[in-house]
Amino acid sequence: MIKRLVLLAVFVGGILFTSSSQNIVMDKSNVEFRVANLGANTVKGKFTGMTGNVTFDPKNIAKASFDVCIDATSINTRMKKRDTALKGPKYFDIARYPEICFASKTVSRTGMNYKVIGSLSMHGVKKEVEIIFNSSRNTLTGKLKVNRLDYKIGPKSGVFVGKQVDITITCVVE
Repeated sequence: MIKRLVLLAVFVGGILFTSSSQNIVMDKSNVEFRVANLGANTVKGKFTGMTGNVTFDPKNIAKASFDVCIDATSINTRMKKRDTALKGPKYFDIARYPEICFASKTVSRTGMNYKVIGSLSMHGVKKEVEIIFNSSRNTLTGKLKVNRLDYKIGPKSGVFVGKQVDITITCVVE
């Protein structure tokens, strides 16, 4: 009888965990990006400091939601001089826009993956984006491409800095 009650408690606890908001593990979650530089090189970097609310249960997609922000001041390309420029007014302008945020509108299954559509707010601009992601254990990994000019980031020319930015999101929840 006690074993059955323990199993029931574990089962119900698991349902409650996956149906309610999950905590983001900040030191394991990040957003990485890649953008062309001078047409021949690729600049890679990442943001950390992910916070917010994640509700995701593959068995109940209708209840899934994401309301997540990253700390724009955490940008790191492994070049201090470049990072300083990226934090400045010509790029991310972190003094005015210290966070980059995403809020979901819909989540659906697409074959073996999932698709979330929502608003990405960056540099004072909010645009609807689509993120294709997968879920493995407690890790959600998503990919999207954005045009940095849509968010008024950097020079208008794509000669020195490419216009398209490839983004990979890793969100670990508990």
